[in-house]
Amino acid sequence: MNTTDYSLSIIVPVYNEVELLAPAIRQIDAFIRPHFIKHEIVIIESGSTDGTGELCDRLANELPSVRVVHEGGRNGFGSALKRGYKEAANDWVWFVTADTPFPLESIVEAKKLFPQYDCVLSYRSEDTRKSFFRKIQSVVYNTLVKTTLGLRVKHVNSAFKVFKREVIQSLPLISNGWFIDAETLYWLTQRKVRYTEIPVPLIDRTGGHSTITLSTPLTLLKELRRFLQERKKFQ
Repeated sequence: MNTTDYSLSIIVPVYNEVELLAPAIRQIDAFIRPHFIKHEIVIIESGSTDGTGELCDRLANELPSVRVVHEGGRNGFGSALKRGYKEAANDWVWFVTADTPFPLESIVEAKKLFPQYDCVLSYRSEDTRKSFFRKIQSVVYNTLVKTTLGLRVKHVNSAFKVFKREVIQSLPLISNGWFIDAETLYWLTQRKVRYTEIPVPLIDRTGGHSTITLSTPLTLLKELRRFLQERKKFQ
């Protein structure tokens, strides 16, 4: 397969992103078009209360590449991603949040590696987040998760990840929350999936509101504990 022949499914999980969503979707759609033979943008909308749901439907009517799945409730980031992965129909699957936390050009760099790998992950080459506390949280969480799960990646929760569709759809993902990133890496490692990591800068959001709060680290630890208890069912 030539590098110009790949098709791409872009999964966009959203909850209360009415401020950022329309420009983000239009930007993604316009950027991807010349780089992939076919693409779809699958918006997973999780019971928003600020008009995001209605905006999603308008975008789907406006842009032929966009389709919307309404979860009907706020079930968690992992729940939205899992639904998106199941809905994906193209060769490769890439998820992007509405705040576009990395340069879209990263997917073009990753595409060069598609013939050699089954997924392309990332590590943070630059972190522009302003919060020192968030940076400390990330270091502690990465160290704990990598040690506990035996992961050798540089960054567990680096945002850029793209997978072969059959690979991501085959993983027995459990988590409904933010732990979904770590769990995905665990199963990729356990199944000896061919992956590589590329440097991708992390860009701090400039609008909207993050759903990550001070209680998120505690929630992640609870999810880690639950995963450790349940993973043997799927090994």
